[in-house]
Amino acid sequence: MQWVSVNSQSFNENGAAEEANHLIMVAGHSVTISGHLQDAGIDESDWFLLPYQKGKGLPQTIVGHIREGIKIAANDPNSLLIFSGGETRELTGPINEGTSYFRVADAMHLWEEGAAFGKSVRARTLSEEFATDSYQNLLFSICRFKEITGRYPEKITTVSFTFKRRRFESMHAPALLWPADKFVYIGVDPDPSTGFNLSEAEKGEQENAAKPFEADPYGCHTNVLIEKRKGRNPFHRTPPYELTCPEMKELLQWCGVEIIPGEKVPWGYAFGN
Repeated sequence: MQWVSVNSQSFNENGAAEEANHLIMVAGHSVTISGHLQDAGIDESDWFLLPYQKGKGLPQTIVGHIREGIKIAANDPNSLLIFSGGETRELTGPINEGTSYFRVADAMHLWEEGAAFGKSVRARTLSEEFATDSYQNLLFSICRFKEITGRYPEKITTVSFTFKRRRFESMHAPALLWPADKFVYIGVDPDPSTGFNLSEAEKGEQENAAKPFEADPYGCHTNVLIEKRKGRNPFHRTPPYELTCPEMKELLQWCGVEIIPGEKVPWGYAFGN
């Protein structure tokens, strides 16, 4: 089945994307590996899943995240929706998470769910194709927003699992000196009937992500986070963001346990940091 036609809404139709001031970022968790994505919300075979990801409702979660991003974007015509995630799995070939999410939205006609609010969401949606972890999801999407609009967002909404709320709100956003009153986090989990276990997920989050990022807020000097990024970049992609967002260069390169000074962050003065 063909998902895109001459009648599909084009990106930035009527300048909708360029006029945005609100970044909505959906963090990626997998890439598509089939050509029948109409059932991607229930069929695990549509996605490349590691053994620990199977039987835990990940297809339902991913589509839930996509739907939530579209819903939020539909309610705010001044928003830009970004699906973020790079080419993270060597076995799948160079297929990225961000574009996979966009293809699922096309295949499942998820844009139509926002039709009641106007036909503008697809025109204000794109992918970020280099992030290898949640910190980079947020950081790189800010630059991706700047690439499209020519300015940094005034507000950010992030969509992911509920158990990742603390990581984004208390670690990543503060590491970027992003103001708490301009950051909204939306957590979406699958129903327990899918096999998802929130308590188990929260335990894994604390051990495998929260603790490492607490000691290494920029994910660049502890072995566990360095190796995770390396393993999720099997095709040795180099993000272009130092070139396209030169004002962010010091932030993009910042490494250490100390939080970056406010004068080195392009939105610091604008938000009174």
